[in-house]
Amino acid sequence: MDTGWELHARSGRAVLVRGGGTEHDPALLRLPEALVTALHEWAGVAELVQTGKSAQTGEIVSRRGRQLAVRLAAETGGRVGYVDPFTGELVQIGRTRSAQAVRRRGGPVAPVPPTPWGTGLTISLIVAVIVAVTLAVVSQGLADVSGALAVFVNIAIAAGFAPSIWLGRNVPVWRWVAFGTAAGLVVSWITGLLSLLGA
Repeated sequence: MDTGWELHARSGRAVLVRGGGTEHDPALLRLPEALVTALHEWAGVAELVQTGKSAQTGEIVSRRGRQLAVRLAAETGGRVGYVDPFTGELVQIGRTRSAQAVRRRGGPVAPVPPTPWGTGLTISLIVAVIVAVTLAVVSQGLADVSGALAVFVNIAIAAGFAPSIWLGRNVPVWRWVAFGTAAGLVVSWITGLLSLLGA
């Protein structure tokens, strides 16, 4: 599915519209069945809430719609416009060229914060140095006792860190620590191999 789709709730059904044109049922666009079902359930609840006019419930339904739009954008790898069924606001979700989401009415929404490359890479560098130095010292001490023990401990440490690195790679703050840990592990392994070769 291309970028430029908008998610609407109309008459109790979720529909996708491209550029204000033809409406499409999400089921026709090769989306997972569970996601299509969740989209239609959300649209049905949105219609019920509109008749009851409960502000608090409407906010919950709007939040659920945004969550589904995020899932839709992730599933398609593109950009999806989420149209709030109560306010008519259009918010762009997913990969956008612009750093801002836009509203159909009322001007721009708060800008998406930029990626803090300077601070993030500094954190990654500090963590990488700490991990690399620590593992190098531990490995050297174990290598004096037994080379096999040093290799085993390094493999165990890498395997222990792997799930945390994998889970942390997309978390806004912790990803820098995960990147630094991964880099430190790689540097320590390279250092260990070079020391075995006598370099």
